[in-house]
Amino acid sequence: MKRSVPARRAPTRKEQQGLDSRRRILDAASSLMTERGFAGTSISEVSRLSGLPASSIYWHFESKEGLLGAVVEEGAQRWFESLPAQAEKGRREASPAALLRATAAQLEKGPEFLRLMLLIALERKEIDPTSLAMIRRVRRLALDRIEKIVALEGGSPGAELARDLAALVLAAADGLFVAHHIDPRATDVAAQLELLRRALAALGRELAGKDR
Repeated sequence: MKRSVPARRAPTRKEQQGLDSRRRILDAASSLMTERGFAGTSISEVSRLSGLPASSIYWHFESKEGLLGAVVEEGAQRWFESLPAQAEKGRREASPAALLRATAAQLEKGPEFLRLMLLIALERKEIDPTSLAMIRRVRRLALDRIEKIVALEGGSPGAELARDLAALVLAAADGLFVAHHIDPRATDVAAQLELLRRALAALGRELAGKDR
């Protein structure tokens, strides 16, 4: 017998007002940080642009760093959701090469969340715990997705190596993003990721052969 799924409760009027306020704050902060960066964005400016008092911003996000984390994590989630999901669902119609091409195309668009993350890591001598935790969460999500693409190649000798290879791909993607930002005409992100994919596939086959 098929178990029925309970209907999701609609938010109350007060809850919806809270969600709407949070959305206005995030949109305002995202717009300002895109234009001015983290250091150039103040809570007072977010308050002015969102039309909500600073007390409301602190109620939702506790601090400027908490607001930054929410902006970056939401941007990262939207970006990841825009990528093909075949690797997660186990469908084989999308090859690793196709998945990396899609990733390259999205990287070339210059996702704002990634630019903000790199700026936080490079500009601030001491990253506050809130921002550091946010960066680590986003990068763990990226590593999980890349590891699934690596696994699709087959021949992986173990989970530990797959994780190491995923970390290598993520580091290469960081560098390609920066290189493309500096000189997009001289940086073919798709071609470079394809070279890396082929090298990793060859390495996986070589290591798998040694284990036989």
